[in-house]
Amino acid sequence: MSTKRQGFTLIEIMIVVAIIAVIAAIAIPNLLRSKLQTNEASAVSDLRTVCAAQMACSTARLTFGNFATLIDEVDGEGTAFLDTSWFEGREKAGYIFTIPQADTDSFTCFADPIALGSTGTRFFRVDTSGIIRFAPGGQPGPDAASLGES
Repeated sequence: MSTKRQGFTLIEIMIVVAIIAVIAAIAIPNLLRSKLQTNEASAVSDLRTVCAAQMACSTARLTFGNFATLIDEVDGEGTAFLDTSWFEGREKAGYIFTIPQADTDSFTCFADPIALGSTGTRFFRVDTSGIIRFAPGGQPGPDAASLGES
């Protein structure tokens, strides 16, 4: 009489582990790429918000401003152009936001990845033109490619 053995053989377990490893090797890079794309989309959206706040500030106060100016309620409660979470060097969704230049005629705002390659692959800028520009290796200049260009 033969007895039936229950359980898995070592080869069966090794095959299952190999299949799981192949699936993980395919899925993990896609997840990381999705995270980078999400961070970049968030940075672009935030730059649009900053640009809109700058235009409103220029209209109301006849000058563009830095983050301190944009969150200031100088004209009374509720008159700030951005909420108080904004400040120079703010880190949000893998990007650092700065306004190195703002005066009566123009402004420039940058969004730089905190860790190039792991939080973002492109650097972004917006200025008085309202055009969001990007560069892969460092802060884009005023003539860098704009979103939508190839």
